[in-house]
Amino acid sequence: MKFSDKEIQPLWDEVARIIGDCVMQMRHEGHAINTESLVSQLEYQLVQSQETERRILLGAAINMMKGSQKSRCN
Repeated sequence: MKFSDKEIQPLWDEVARIIGDCVMQMRHEGHAINTESLVSQLEYQLVQSQETERRILLGAAINMMKGSQKSRCN
């Protein structure tokens, strides 16, 4: 199944918003902000969420952050 950029962009915008909200929450709580801590916080939110759509978006955010972490290591 193929999706157009127009269909996918709102999903990536929502993933970016979820990551940004997580960073702001961590900053407000005084946590260190790095890729590992951000992934841990997103994983915590994933476990706590019961909504299927939110779980999918959180999974995408986690995979995005883990992917950026791997690319910096190579």
